[in-house]
Amino acid sequence: MKKVFFFKNSLFLIFFVVVASFILLFLLYGTVKLENTIQKKMVEISTTDVISIIKNSAETINRQLDKTKSYNVQIKENEALQKDIEEKLEALITQNIKYVYLLYKDERGVFRFLVDGAKSENKAFINQKFDIDNEKWLSIYTTKKPTLIKNKYLKQLSITYLVPILNNDNVELVFAVDFSVEKLDEINKIITLMKNGIIGIISILILFLIVLIIQAIKYLSVKRSAYIDRLTNVYNRNYLHELETFINLDQYIIGAIDIDHFKVINDTYGHDIGDKVLRQISHIILSSIRAKEDIVIRYGGEEFLILAKVKREDRFIALNVIERIFTNIQKSKIHISKKDVLEVSVSIGVNLEPNKSRTFSQAFKLADIALYNAKNKGRNNIQIYDETNKRFDDNNGLLSINEIKEAIEEKRVICYYQKIVNDEEEKYTQYEALLRIVDKNGNIVTPDKILPVIKGTFLLRNISKRVLKICFEKLLEEPNIMINVNLNPQDIVNDSVLDILKRFASKPNISNRLGIEISESEDLINCKDSKENILLLKQLGYKIYIDDFGSGYSNFIYLAEVNSDFIKIDGTIIKKILDDKIAFLLVKSIVQFAKEANIEVIAEYVCNKEIYEKVKSLGIKYSQGFYFSIPKEFDKKS
Repeated sequence: MKKVFFFKNSLFLIFFVVVASFILLFLLYGTVKLENTIQKKMVEISTTDVISIIKNSAETINRQLDKTKSYNVQIKENEALQKDIEEKLEALITQNIKYVYLLYKDERGVFRFLVDGAKSENKAFINQKFDIDNEKWLSIYTTKKPTLIKNKYLKQLSITYLVPILNNDNVELVFAVDFSVEKLDEINKIITLMKNGIIGIISILILFLIVLIIQAIKYLSVKRSAYIDRLTNVYNRNYLHELETFINLDQYIIGAIDIDHFKVINDTYGHDIGDKVLRQISHIILSSIRAKEDIVIRYGGEEFLILAKVKREDRFIALNVIERIFTNIQKSKIHISKKDVLEVSVSIGVNLEPNKSRTFSQAFKLADIALYNAKNKGRNNIQIYDETNKRFDDNNGLLSINEIKEAIEEKRVICYYQKIVNDEEEKYTQYEALLRIVDKNGNIVTPDKILPVIKGTFLLRNISKRVLKICFEKLLEEPNIMINVNLNPQDIVNDSVLDILKRFASKPNISNRLGIEISESEDLINCKDSKENILLLKQLGYKIYIDDFGSGYSNFIYLAEVNSDFIKIDGTIIKKILDDKIAFLLVKSIVQFAKEANIEVIAEYVCNKEIYEKVKSLGIKYSQGFYFSIPKEFDKKS
């Protein structure tokens, strides 16, 4: 689907902003880590000497004390010792070392001053309470190891270094020193500038991202209102206008749906009910399609356009979507009041091969032609566009695809049988099975009203399967007859049809009495698998008949390759054999070739004695036509 320039770029910008923000956050994290690393190194360099001096001083004090007595009691009672320790602590005071003091913890766990090395005006007195603000002060009694406590300020690092003084492996005194380390101003300024810059850029990007997201949401909301039909909640013609240039016609089949007698509904029940019908029909359509694959567009007032996605090059899977929509609408009932129910039907036209059209517009017109034909057939049916039908607005008595489908489901597909005469033996033991459908009124419908409608659809395959089953059952009933059944080239390469024929061949006395008639066509000659499958059928015991031979794609070499058993010369040629010299010569050449290739020939459409005598004179052994019998239901007596 086409996206406008703004939307494409807004998505790109959102992606760019998110990625840029993550990169900058990573840089910010790296900058903070760098600052911490620098500070750590500064502390290590600046405190090495100070810590060494402090440890030595603590050891000196420890050596002065009697290990057999309490340390804090000794110092309290010995004024000279107290003075000596105080002088040692005062000697440690420098520009960076601010405070040096000796503490003890009383029986209540309160820290108190024992000796303070500060200047006299700031000196703490003995037993003065000392408030701690960090749990590391307490942990020293457990670890019994020196502890470093860092306090960060703007331009310096304030450090408290605690050294435990042990007596008999118990911490009796804590030697504490407070000193500071000046930060390197230039490094500090650069790192701070980097952090502030990155934070500023991230803030701007986040603000920009929020604006972009808001604009994208607004844009999508506007586009939705522009592309979505408010009444039915499906796409509208604006969307189609954006879409049609970019549709790959190989990937879809096109269905045109029109609600039958919608004007009558509006005129009879009012526009509110008409709108309700439109909403209900659109809901059924949306619930019948495959989400994220098929597209529904309200093309006109009561007309919908369906683009059904083709999967694995099987267009009949997509056709199932159209049929599901049709069936679900037929089953639905729309309540127009508490008591009244409205049954709505639709007419559908389908273009199964839009890829044959140059543009979407041309492809849609063909679906619309099929829709027009569906309306002319009385509405409430599906019609598939067939280019062999020059005028789709002509009814011609064709059945609708829905009528054919119902006939298959209701087993109203039957066979009539026409005799094939052996001129030498004059036996009537061979018959051709001919498709018929009994319509709902009991009328017999001939293939010319059936096959054009389902050409290229899965229904044609289903018809073939049904006819095969009928013939199989007839052969079981009549063990002394032969029946020929017509299959189209697509049947020959269809696995499900081949499986049926394989199953029949596993039964005794069946395949040798069931002839397979295949219409000569370009599809038969060009299909890669057809020759292989025909040879397989011959191995299974089936006789192969090439039907309508001479109708336009005659390929004598192909006949020899597949080793067909019979050629049935096209009836339109046989009918001309008396008056048309070209037709006579063509039949003569076919007979001559067949004789040399050891292939039997059957003349079709033998409708009078004169034609019969003529074909016999050419050496044709088998004949079929109205001169001998008309197609009818099987009668043992005839």
